[in-house]
Amino acid sequence: MDNDLTWARKRHMGSYESYQGKVFKKTRANVQFTDLPEDMLSMVLSKLPLKDAVRSGILSSKWKDRWMLCPKLRFDVLTVSKNVFYEQQYTQKFIKTVNAVMQQHQGMVVEELMIKFEFDCRILNHINSWVAFVVSSRTKSLALDIAPTDYFGRTDQYRFPLELLDNKSIFQLRHLKLSFASFELPPQFSGFPNLRTLDLYLLHVSRKDLQDMLSNCINLEWFSIFRCHLNDELTVACPLSKLLYFRVVHCRITKIVLNAAKLKTFIFYGRLYPVDLGDAPNLIHAFLDFYTPVTLEHALTILPKVLPSVQDLTLRASFELKMPLLMETSCKFSHLKCLDLWLILDDKEVDNILSLASLLRAAPFVETLGMNFRVFGVPHHVSEPIKSITRCPHNHLKNLHITGFSGTTTQLEFLVHVVESAHALEILTINGPNIARRDDKWLIRFRSLVRELERKYLHEIISPNVKLSIFSQNSKMLEGQKHMSFLEEIDAAILYYATHQ
Repeated sequence: MDNDLTWARKRHMGSYESYQGKVFKKTRANVQFTDLPEDMLSMVLSKLPLKDAVRSGILSSKWKDRWMLCPKLRFDVLTVSKNVFYEQQYTQKFIKTVNAVMQQHQGMVVEELMIKFEFDCRILNHINSWVAFVVSSRTKSLALDIAPTDYFGRTDQYRFPLELLDNKSIFQLRHLKLSFASFELPPQFSGFPNLRTLDLYLLHVSRKDLQDMLSNCINLEWFSIFRCHLNDELTVACPLSKLLYFRVVHCRITKIVLNAAKLKTFIFYGRLYPVDLGDAPNLIHAFLDFYTPVTLEHALTILPKVLPSVQDLTLRASFELKMPLLMETSCKFSHLKCLDLWLILDDKEVDNILSLASLLRAAPFVETLGMNFRVFGVPHHVSEPIKSITRCPHNHLKNLHITGFSGTTTQLEFLVHVVESAHALEILTINGPNIARRDDKWLIRFRSLVRELERKYLHEIISPNVKLSIFSQNSKMLEGQKHMSFLEEIDAAILYYATHQ
């Protein structure tokens, strides 16, 4: 009986495998890659660099001109043969290649055109014809990224010919990137009503022309302005009701005013000046990097008004802390959950680090706090007694990460205050100071310092449930076990760095 069942099973499996094998061979014999639908072939080719798309013609005689169906044309340094060494020949080869491909694509739809090449004055004679190609090809995405490597002091930007765009192409554009360009709005310019993303780099434009253009980009969702010096304010009269992302980097502007009700991300690098984003209840992420000093009073009274709904805030600045230890304010970061502070302090400001506790009071729902100290001057180590201030419970704080911790009195005061007030603290991470040279003597001093601080100040206030980790300046975690005592972790840390650095 068993033998019969075994034989029957084998016979069944054998016939099944034979059947499967026949199907597999039949599929391989009848399905060819070149038989794929046109839209799928276009999608495959659009993923390849232009040079590789052209080379795909050797796969089959039917593919000889298939690359011309590609709806995306991207020209960059890889477009030109690597055998062209001289700069003059290199530029000429690039221009010739771009013009030849555009000529072959005349009358076809090209959804995306990207030209990325270092600025050369010989390109100027071809900008108009390339823009004319955009008009005839019904292009939706245009990127003219031809900024020079050395742009300081240069005023020879190319002029972007807006007058060549007809109404159809203006309504067609969804994405526009211009670098090292200038433009003037033609009379009765209707703007780009369907534009979704706008990326401007090294743009030379007047305040009025930029404002008028933005006021007509009613569907704009993503806007970046990088090294565009208006030397004036930027005020957009019409609401940018669909704007989700706004970035301002290294721009000489005196003031920014716009209304972006759906804004979610705001990124800013530059000098401190007034910014009004309107009522932005959906703004979640903000990254601010100020070149000019910021007073703690400004951070407590102005920023909550500019970013009333922010949940994740990174603030980098040189702080001025010359004020009373605590400053009470009615302005609150009522939704802030993650605060990352990068503090640049000179020796005149390091004695009042404890005043930064005012920021925590203004952000009662913070769950993650990062304190990154960059201190200039010679740090003064712990001198007793250390100052203390009235506790304000930080019931939501779970993760405290301090970098640049060198054990100064004021750093310790801040650390003790936060640990005592954060009853829900789960993770405490301390990163040592950013010292260029670390030898055995430094390791011994650091070990002694941490032992002393633990024994005198942290032993009684830190909960045994808190996961304590010590990091070096390169953020390599010290290898200590989770259930080690504090001193055992420090010993493991010293051993790790003595053998790894």
